Amino acid sequence: MADRIAVGVIRKPHGVRGEASVEVWTDSIERIASLKDVMLVSPDEKSERAAHIESVRAHKERALVKFREFAAPEELRDVYNWTLEISAEEARELEQDEYYLHDLAGLTLVDADGKERGVVLEAYEGGGGILLSVKRADGKTFDVPFAADICTEIDLEQKRIVVAIPEGLENIDDAAD
Repeated sequence: MADRIAVGVIRKPHGVRGEASVEVWTDSIERIASLKDVMLVSPDEKSERAAHIESVRAHKERALVKFREFAAPEELRDVYNWTLEISAEEARELEQDEYYLHDLAGLTLVDADGKERGVVLEAYEGGGGILLSVKRADGKTFDVPFAADICTEIDLEQKRIVVAIPEGLENIDDAAD
């Protein structure tokens, strides 16, 4: 939902006390620990349920979250891959040149010459950092790293990103499927 922001996703149960292993989608596990009430949302976004966070602790690259509503690992099976979401009002204020990934979807990529290169379908975390999945006018898609030396100007109000296409991608309009 547009009025909520996903801060993580439940990946699997952990231990015997009903803790959930949560992949954190925010800047730190401490951010998850500062939350109390969240909405759990199914992957298809058709189901949701309120949940109360009782405790959070770090474990490897994830957060182990204990929800009041789940007492045993078996109870977490129903919320596998569900996102933890907060209201947009609870989101932290961004610094200059920081963006929520969901705010980038729908922006038009324009090169330095003013030529439209496509529209951002989504921004996602890839192995080497954040990538923008871009759909060209002909329907083909390509990925662009979301990096300051490539995405030189982001204007959310004008719904555009000025890009300096990296060498090797300069002929994206000629790319094969």
